[in-house]
Amino acid sequence: MLITFTVGNFLSIKEKQTLSFRAKKSDQSLPESMFTKNQEVLVKSMAVFGPNASGKSNLIKAFAFVRNFVLNGLQQSLTGGIPVEPFLLSTTTETKPSVFELEILSGKNTFIYGFEVFSQKVHKEWLCQYPNKKILFERTEQDIKANVRYFKEGSSNAVKNTRENVLFLTVLASLNGDISKEVVNSIKKIQVLSKFDETLNYSFDKYTKDASYRQRMKDFIIQADFGIRDLVSEERQLTKEEFVKPVPAQFQDLLTTGKRNFFERKLATLHSRYDARQKEIGQVAFNFFKESEGTQKAFALSAPFINSLEEGNLLVVDELDSSLHPLICRYLLKLFNSEEGNSNQAQLVFTTHDISLLDEDLLRRDQIWFTQKDKFGATELFSLADLGERSNLNFAKRYLEGRYGALPYIKELETIE
Repeated sequence: MLITFTVGNFLSIKEKQTLSFRAKKSDQSLPESMFTKNQEVLVKSMAVFGPNASGKSNLIKAFAFVRNFVLNGLQQSLTGGIPVEPFLLSTTTETKPSVFELEILSGKNTFIYGFEVFSQKVHKEWLCQYPNKKILFERTEQDIKANVRYFKEGSSNAVKNTRENVLFLTVLASLNGDISKEVVNSIKKIQVLSKFDETLNYSFDKYTKDASYRQRMKDFIIQADFGIRDLVSEERQLTKEEFVKPVPAQFQDLLTTGKRNFFERKLATLHSRYDARQKEIGQVAFNFFKESEGTQKAFALSAPFINSLEEGNLLVVDELDSSLHPLICRYLLKLFNSEEGNSNQAQLVFTTHDISLLDEDLLRRDQIWFTQKDKFGATELFSLADLGERSNLNFAKRYLEGRYGALPYIKELETIE
């Protein structure tokens, strides 16, 4: 479980910005939207609002970068650089490292893990454990100091095996260090959805190969009222000859070099068919990709949402409302905020432009976050609770009135009558 996530000097984010799941103790509204773990009271979900190009997606990219670098850094180190980009609109940051830190709840432990990186090397790295703050290791460049009293896995051999462009935590986890694996596994539970094709592939696999997921995904799509009665999927392995048949002859060798397996995937939706008296007489199959973008996205999201709620993962979604009806977004949010639907204390972070979600009956003030850019092009992140806004107000109306900032300024609107 995540308590806080901090990022600085990354893309449009100049100064360190922190997204916090900690619930404000003074706010007793929507108790079903909170849970308590190790004496920490956390909210289950957070919505991030803001104008286009304000840095919402860069926050999502920061989550994705951390997860990818921690989990795949060893393999990526063989090719050289670290795919990180600092804030480039200031001379004070372009030569400084990017900063990332996570405060994590795992079992009875709380860990604070962070690192600073340049595009070619790790500058600093640290891991602390609570309660009774214990610094397990600290790193500056290749000077790594581990507290072997509490962190036996941080041996000198592990230090020697850590290259300058790899995280020490990643190396230790690869060597089966107990504490490091616990922290890495917690980071692994952060699932970031930003690429539609990858999300769709994941959901297709779950629907085709996992019977328990298939029924729940089907129920989700039918409940969303897209007019679909059923979904049918098929995956068939192709021979090389079948695969290259529709490809021009001059390109066929390029596609079949090396040992590869080729598959054909089909997904169809079934709709009711009626006679002249509007009596249902059967069903007709539609190609899935002829369905609306909203239907396609709902199917793609269904498996990750089910997985997150089942496993207690943190789900991070960019532009949740894109192509989806507001009532579907509302349903997904209520699912995460409910006690019955979210018994495993899964967490959700998503960016959105859907102001209908700015509803005090749906979101607490500490669940509503905003991004905006200052006059120097740097992203600022803050919550409605940080503004001291009181309850029993029309949050959506006040947001559109500009009372919270984080709105686009469209000069032409002042002259259009």
